[in-house]
Amino acid sequence: MRSWTLLTVMSLMMMMVLQQPCQAQVSPELINLIINKLGGLWKDGEVEFMGRACNYSYSPKISGWRLYYKGKMWCPGWAPFSGDSQTKSRAGAIEHATRDFVRKAIENKLITAEEAAAWLKQ
Repeated sequence: MRSWTLLTVMSLMMMMVLQQPCQAQVSPELINLIINKLGGLWKDGEVEFMGRACNYSYSPKISGWRLYYKGKMWCPGWAPFSGDSQTKSRAGAIEHATRDFVRKAIENKLITAEEAAAWLKQ
């Protein structure tokens, strides 16, 4: 699904750029810039959380003609749940997904409220 969305967005951008008059040339630098900007909308990574290897990701979502980011954080082998979020910023998506994960970890008694205090500060 992710690659299909990226391909669709890239195709639309190229159609907009290529609608220029025939004399105009599209520079490779412009195409590379567009591809790099679009590729930066998605991210997957790993992070150490309370001594455990965890994963995070964010991806764009358009809702009501606005761009949002869906964030997710999970720790395979430790927690059977994930933290989820939807915000207007990439960094906020990960931050809020982490907070959601911490709240769920407390509810499931994987960590104590004291251990989680630093992660829940705003």
